[in-house]
Amino acid sequence: MRLILIFITAFMLLQFPMQAQVFNPWGPPPNDKEIEASFLRKILSHFSAEVAIGYGNTRYRQNLDDYSIYSDNGQLYLLAADSASGQPVGIGNWLNKPFVTDTINTSNAIVYNPSSNEQDPNRAYLIDSGEKRLTGGGNAVPLHLKLHFNYDRYRIGAGATFEFNTKAKMDLKGYPDYINKYESDFSNFLTRKYYFTAGVRYWDFWDFSYFADVEYGRFRLSNNAFPASNVTENSYWNVGFPVEKNLSKYFHLVMRPSIDLKSINTVIPSGEAIKTNMWNLQFQVGVRVSFPLYRKCPISNCEAQKEHKHIDKKFRGQPLHKIQNPKVGQNHPYLATQKRGLFSFLKRK
Repeated sequence: MRLILIFITAFMLLQFPMQAQVFNPWGPPPNDKEIEASFLRKILSHFSAEVAIGYGNTRYRQNLDDYSIYSDNGQLYLLAADSASGQPVGIGNWLNKPFVTDTINTSNAIVYNPSSNEQDPNRAYLIDSGEKRLTGGGNAVPLHLKLHFNYDRYRIGAGATFEFNTKAKMDLKGYPDYINKYESDFSNFLTRKYYFTAGVRYWDFWDFSYFADVEYGRFRLSNNAFPASNVTENSYWNVGFPVEKNLSKYFHLVMRPSIDLKSINTVIPSGEAIKTNMWNLQFQVGVRVSFPLYRKCPISNCEAQKEHKHIDKKFRGQPLHKIQNPKVGQNHPYLATQKRGLFSFLKRK
């Protein structure tokens, strides 16, 4: 009996240190190191991918003050002297695929005079003075893909945009309807843009974030519509002001109005180059997904929205796509008074 009592007493004394460590299912054992995400996941958590589609309107503009223009038979032609005979010839389709015609007879044309009462759409007109601006537009459907590296309020990255464009229709700005319009010989073409991008988040309001960003790179037009032998592309700029609705910490709805600034130079048969500005106003809608720092919580009925612990591991509280309550989740970890205001990022957090 004495032996049994000694054994029970010794067993109970050994249990005291163990009883001091109470099991906590919502956190690691007290004496364990906190298990954080791996170094690789910490790096990847700064990256996000974005895809968006939208609508745009391309505005074409040419300065033709140095050229005489001939309007006849529903077409516009630039006039140049034939290198052999010295007679005037017409250059048509000078936006992308210039061609030469020698059937033009300027002696039968009416010299355009804005104060004249002559308004016959069936006659040929010669415009050899005054300001000559060819302007017009075409529709575009852009699709962009981007990869960002995000740090605090700033982000840098790279992207590609594939833009489907329609026919270009232009007319001489300020001239009457009986002067012919310019229509391109293509019905549609593809524009490819490759660029670097940089931006800054300048304002947070509730679950919306406001950015300003810029893209810089190169663009390429379809070779069948704009042959490389005739057309050279200049640098490409895009300035945008994205607005993001933060559905969760990792999932964002993106609305991005922007303006493209780009131009081309087309060599015509006379050896000169005509510059065409191809500005584009766009509005795109898409999604941006961030790489999560922690894996999703494996407990299906766990209602935690913030990052939290189970036993000895950390998890995120939401799947990537699930909408998060901005009052509770890590979507906005700061007080509402700190989030509001144009210069909220300058306030201490």
